[in-house]
Amino acid sequence: MIIGNKQSNGIDDAADQRLRFLVCGDRGMLIECDDLNATLRLFAAVKAAASAAESSACAPITTPTQSATGQSLHARPGSSPTFDADYPAGVSPNMKGIAARASHHADALSAITELIPAARTLFIRFNPLLTTRAELETAVRGLDTRVDVAHAAHAISIPVTYDGEDLAEVADMLGLSSEAVIARHCGTPWSVAFVGFAPGFAYLTGGDPCFDVPRRATPRLSVPAGAVGLAGKFSGIYPRPSSGGWQLIGHTDVPMWDDSAKVPALLQPGDTVRFAPVRPQTPIVSGSPASAGASASADFPTNAASPDIAASDTFQRNAASPSTSALIVLRPGILATFQDDGRNAANMGVTGSGAADPIAYHLANALVGNAPGTPAIELTNGGAMIQASGDAVVAVAGAPVDITITGRDGGRPFAIGGQEAFLLRDGETMTIGTPTAGLRDYLAVMGGFDVPRMLGSASTDTMSGIGPKPLHAGQTVPIGTGLRTEPTDGQRTTDDNRHRDADPGTRRPSAVSAGVAPREDWPSDLPSPGTTTTLEVTLGPRADWFTDAGLNTLLEQEWLVTAQSNRVGLRLSGEVPLERRDAVELASEATVAGAVEVPTSGQPVIFLRDQPVTGGYPVVAVLTTASLAMAGQLPPGARVTFRVTATPARHHMAATSGSDPRLASQDDGAIASHEFAERTHEQATEASL
Repeated sequence: MIIGNKQSNGIDDAADQRLRFLVCGDRGMLIECDDLNATLRLFAAVKAAASAAESSACAPITTPTQSATGQSLHARPGSSPTFDADYPAGVSPNMKGIAARASHHADALSAITELIPAARTLFIRFNPLLTTRAELETAVRGLDTRVDVAHAAHAISIPVTYDGEDLAEVADMLGLSSEAVIARHCGTPWSVAFVGFAPGFAYLTGGDPCFDVPRRATPRLSVPAGAVGLAGKFSGIYPRPSSGGWQLIGHTDVPMWDDSAKVPALLQPGDTVRFAPVRPQTPIVSGSPASAGASASADFPTNAASPDIAASDTFQRNAASPSTSALIVLRPGILATFQDDGRNAANMGVTGSGAADPIAYHLANALVGNAPGTPAIELTNGGAMIQASGDAVVAVAGAPVDITITGRDGGRPFAIGGQEAFLLRDGETMTIGTPTAGLRDYLAVMGGFDVPRMLGSASTDTMSGIGPKPLHAGQTVPIGTGLRTEPTDGQRTTDDNRHRDADPGTRRPSAVSAGVAPREDWPSDLPSPGTTTTLEVTLGPRADWFTDAGLNTLLEQEWLVTAQSNRVGLRLSGEVPLERRDAVELASEATVAGAVEVPTSGQPVIFLRDQPVTGGYPVVAVLTTASLAMAGQLPPGARVTFRVTATPARHHMAATSGSDPRLASQDDGAIASHEFAERTHEQATEASL
């Protein structure tokens, strides 16, 4: 089978630039521009046009989900979240005229849900219920991008101590003295082009033309927070300790990311940054009179000092007051995290996160009568033990597992036979075994868990550390009271009888509330170690970077899911690596959940929900929405094959509709034993550095 490299590309010279439209999944496109400046002009034009289209369609009616560059996302009946009417930071006022020139494309533009600019590309995510890829492409082509983009949203001065380990080496590369490097770094303002790699990591461009510095041949394993570096024509500041390959020339004490701020990222696309040299200072003892304001002054504001960013608690509790009931984690298993539908703050370098299997997650909440989006506990590979403190109505959905309930007196345990709501009495312990197929389960409780939220979500981001920390033994998780429905008298009688003389081995606990969904059997089509599952993909955006032989290898070879897999992504191993046409380095560009990225080794990585916002390796294909949900259930030792889907379906919304269109396993072979390990995804860290 020969697979050609043709893609749905287009060239547009109408606005003095070439635009190449690339397929990026069943609800996304990647637009390649001539250079960074062209990308920023296109970003500003699309952002303004989408805002104007949404404003003319209807007024926003719901609480916005925090995004970046002033992008508050709203939902209206029958649509997905879209941009509010505020024009993006740094867009000239004359861009408001775009709305009139693009009025006939308003429907397509109002379907845009996310924009991620990068070095030479703009990623657009859209709602396939509201438009088609072709309609959106036509609308984007009709925009006038020949406008100036004023990078003056905020002017931020950042003090830097120029004591970096690589300062002297950078000076030698550029044929300058160290003093001249410092003077040039501070002498010209920089602009925030985009944010990626890590939350709050801003790529600064437009500095002195002399700066074009290659990355280090070997990345450092640890770069401290606040380190100021150079890479190519970019400058940047590390927001937190991480590995990295940028050339370090100094450091700053001003935090780039502040969990306590309403907008945690200090730098936003369009901001202007000026660096100011400062002399090294003697550390001030904490609590001394001089310590106040030591890290920043009025000239060097932190997030809280920004005039238009109010300092407030980013972590917000659920609206409902917590009840007296709680769940006590006696044993969390390999990994237990809070998850919901995730975030929308990619322009701050924050990935979406959210449930790895949204179908099972939504079912768990439906079983206990919770509203969609209520946080649940995601259990990886089972092995958990939970005790009730006070009565609680709970449900477990996802991978088939044995669930047993033991009373406070340690009497004979009884089993839960499927995906259903049941009453866990005060003092009872629920033990969740190891899945017989699949990998992840979702534990929901009626009323929801009372857990902190960041940027509108309670999801744990395992790559960046944003959100609640993974659950640990001994932790008490309070239960909220949101949308909880009390059982009827008849149901109370039935449930009370369960604890009397009924044989717990033969009597299954009944549903306890009129608000719960009916019981469902465990799914029979989830993958197991040793079996093969077919995942559907759309080729692109970088399929043309691979030879025909390489694409055939992708689609004809079976791939093993290795133990070096986690919520960031699945590392695959195949006998034959994917063959590329050349070894050209890819400029950083957006990555999405479901992207099949191919590092230099030629062994693919399937990104899951905690994927990096931007990456530096080509993406050969992207999983469909349904297959992404299935990928969240792939255990190490399972095998996968890829199949190119037909034209992406306009009305395909599997992961949010509650239906379960998972692809059936191709093999009923024996389950093999395997060793599972949640490890740091090193490739994701190095992708943009």
